[in-house]
Amino acid sequence: MDVRIDIARTEDFPAILAVQKKAFLPYSAKGIETSIWTEETLDELTRDAREKTILVAKVPDGRVAGAVRFAPVEGVVFVRKICVDPEYKRLGVGRALLLSVEKYAPSDAHKISLCTLLLTHENIPFFLRLGYRPETVFPDHYHHIDLLCFGKYPFRSPRSTNLP
Repeated sequence: MDVRIDIARTEDFPAILAVQKKAFLPYSAKGIETSIWTEETLDELTRDAREKTILVAKVPDGRVAGAVRFAPVEGVVFVRKICVDPEYKRLGVGRALLLSVEKYAPSDAHKISLCTLLLTHENIPFFLRLGYRPETVFPDHYHHIDLLCFGKYPFRSPRSTNLP
């Protein structure tokens, strides 16, 4: 699918919130408390944008198909709230967003870290295909839900062959 990834502008924020709500609301049927994603306000997103880079995926007609937020902390890029409109799932939007995180990440970053709800097991193969590897489980985290966290090291330089 042809999708353009850009740094989100404030005028994109309402559409990002709408996509985020559409993407996360179905998880409530699994008994997952989704309000952290489905009830976020424009003010909260605007505050978050002061601390994080927000990337937006748009299809050729300009509609928002997905978004992701990330922030570097001491060389680790923490990814949060990746979401894809269900209408565009499995069309490469999520892949394009995560690959763009690598592109926009600071040059001194050495790792990308992200977590998914363990109950959303369908996300696990997606992250594995993109080169993320499971690193830890945070039991009893958000609203007593277990998180599975992944890491990827795309910024490693090749190992030297000049070892003593």
